[in-house]
Amino acid sequence: MINFYTTPIESISLHRVGNKNKNEGIFLSDSPFALNDETTGLLKEYFFKPFREKEENYYKFTNEVDVEFNELYKIVSEIFNDPGSAHINSKKIATHLFEQSNHPHIKSGEVYVVHFTDVLLDNVKVDAVGIFKSELKHDFLQFQEKGKNLDIVIQQGININKLDKGCLILNSH
Repeated sequence: MINFYTTPIESISLHRVGNKNKNEGIFLSDSPFALNDETTGLLKEYFFKPFREKEENYYKFTNEVDVEFNELYKIVSEIFNDPGSAHINSKKIATHLFEQSNHPHIKSGEVYVVHFTDVLLDNVKVDAVGIFKSELKHDFLQFQEKGKNLDIVIQQGININKLDKGCLILNSH
């Protein structure tokens, strides 16, 4: 059983990954996202809510020869071994996802690579790396004063109540 109650976000990196097959590009942020109390609370709920609502499914990294040859396993292991490398390795993760994005139905979107500590897995604290992707944009209304009237401005953004895609990689053996 997973418990996220006391889990802090140690670092978060944001990137945009397009569909390589559609000639969409990749945008890699130069530095990690600077968290504050408001964004931390909203993002934790955005990332963890789907994992609380669904049955837990666990998988292990594999490779035909040895797990050490699994590209994602190698990158995430670097983050677990050296948390200061999280942002550099988040770029490798985003690039790896971009290189795999060849199917015409894969949508472009923002990729969040998040390093968590103190995830309780069966009452044992472990580190985790979350890889999340938001793809679907929704219209929403904003209002602004224009003279003595209120004006409606239509904008697009993501729904923070529904994560599009995500996985948690737990540092457990």
